[in-house]
Amino acid sequence: PTQLQAVSKRPPVSLEGADGYSPFPPLTGSTSVRFSATHNTSDNPSKPASSNEKLCLIFGTSITEHVKGDMMSKGSRTVVNISQSGANINDIKQLASDFHHENLSSIHKVDKIIVSVGTNDVKFYNCWKRDMRKDIKPKLVSLIKNLQQLFPCAQIHFHTMLPIKLMYKYTADSVHQFNNLLLETCSQNGCFFFDCFSRFLDKRGVLCNQVLFRDSYHLNSAGLKVLCRALKFIVYSNLFNPHPRYSLYNRSYPF
Repeated sequence: PTQLQAVSKRPPVSLEGADGYSPFPPLTGSTSVRFSATHNTSDNPSKPASSNEKLCLIFGTSITEHVKGDMMSKGSRTVVNISQSGANINDIKQLASDFHHENLSSIHKVDKIIVSVGTNDVKFYNCWKRDMRKDIKPKLVSLIKNLQQLFPCAQIHFHTMLPIKLMYKYTADSVHQFNNLLLETCSQNGCFFFDCFSRFLDKRGVLCNQVLFRDSYHLNSAGLKVLCRALKFIVYSNLFNPHPRYSLYNRSYPF
C-alpha cells in the first residue's frame, strides 16, 4: 500500500475511539522536534492499494488533531489527518508544503483537502483596533494559492472557525469577522466553505455550548463527535462547483 509521510511537530499519540475521533491526552509543551510518521492507507498491510484510491487530507490545528483519519476512511477513500497544535495560517501552509515534498508519488491521488484554521490567528486578535482584511486576508489567499499549486486535482474545503468562549469584549466580533472573511475569500478563489458554526452554540444560538468544550476553544469528546460528523460529510459529499456556503443541516449562521 501507499506509504504517506505526514510531517508534524507533535509526536504520535495512541488513538483509540469511535466515530473518527480519539480520546485526547493532556496537552504538553515539550513537542518541538519535527518528525515523519508513516501512515498505511489500508487496514490490511498485505492488501494492495486500489488503483482508484483517493486521498483526503485534513490540515488543521489542535481543534482537529485528535480526529482519527483511518477511522474515517472507507473503501478506496483514505483520510489522512495532518494537524498541528498551535498552527496558524502560515503554519498550515508549511505543513502542506512539507507533505507535498515527502509524498510526491501520491499527490495525484489527493482529490479533496479540508482546512481547519483560524483559532490561533484570532483568539487574541482585537478587530476593534486592527484591520483583519489587511492583516489576515493576504495570508488566506496565499494559503489557497499554495494548496491549489501543490494539489491541482483537489477540491479545497474550509470549515468555519468554531466559536471561542468570550475572553475579551472583542472576541465574538473577531470570530465573526474571520468567518465572514473566510467565506468571502473562498468564494473569490474557487474554494468550498462549510458552515458548521451553529452546531457548537447553545440552544439560544448565542454563546459556546459548554457541553462540547473542555476550555475556551478546545473540544471535549462530545464536541469531537459533532466535529467528526461534520468532517465526514465533507469527506463523502459529492459537490462539483464551489458553493459560497454549504452545511450538513442546510442551516447557515448569520455571521
